[in-house]
Amino acid sequence: MTQNNALDSQWLIVSDLDGTLLDHYDYSHAPVDSLLRQLELQRVPVILNTSKTSAEIRELRRELHNHHPFISENGSAIFIPAGYFAEKPVNARESDGHWVIEPGFTRDRLLDYLRGDAQQFGAPYLSFATASTDDIVAATGLSAAQAQSAQQRSYSEPLLWRGSDEEREAFCRRAADAGLKTLQGGRFLHLLGPTDKGAATRTLLECYRRDRGIEYRLIAAGDSANDLDMLEVADIAVIVRAPDRAPPEIAATPQRRVLKSTEFGPAGWKEVIQPLFPSD
Repeated sequence: MTQNNALDSQWLIVSDLDGTLLDHYDYSHAPVDSLLRQLELQRVPVILNTSKTSAEIRELRRELHNHHPFISENGSAIFIPAGYFAEKPVNARESDGHWVIEPGFTRDRLLDYLRGDAQQFGAPYLSFATASTDDIVAATGLSAAQAQSAQQRSYSEPLLWRGSDEEREAFCRRAADAGLKTLQGGRFLHLLGPTDKGAATRTLLECYRRDRGIEYRLIAAGDSANDLDMLEVADIAVIVRAPDRAPPEIAATPQRRVLKSTEFGPAGWKEVIQPLFPSD
């Protein structure tokens, strides 16, 4: 695709990781490294919003030289570096150098639900809580160290579904009846509390607006169905093409532009985002 109309407002970019900013197969971010440096110089914050844990995201932020807030476990927690804003948000707690807002449920609460549900209906899935590190490596292609970070969950539980579509649909209905949420990501069905990437994005966006006194506008980038809530709250929704599935469907509106990449993963991210923020 070709997009030449640069933006002149103050923008935030909120982005999924796997299959979007990171390659679906090898998790490389090399195609976007130079663009991320450019956006930093242009004072355009890039907010990572992903199903990954805070431990995983912190390591990736070091690799990406990213010092901005981030959102973990599909909107379950918002981590703001302490002092990033002039004042700590009223609903945040302090933890390990961050102000943390927690709209999600604890993982223990989710695991209690899974145990009860499995006793009645069985468990045709591999849960991260019961998986070995080797199991997660085999399912994801992560390294052993990365798989261990992925197991350090606080607010959600990924399930590698091994049953039928009918069983999965029934499981999702039961979870909804219990006040929980399920999201289908690129590889896993995620069980979490009544929150999502979009709700957490709105909360963080309001933090920026209150602190900076600026009416920030939002670009959101994602590649799968569990990104739709985030894409729907954006002024510009960026659909990054995936090599293994059809892109999520979202309609343009008078308030929201929709841009789609032709390339996959981080190459597609760069393809769409770079023309919006040309370098001097």
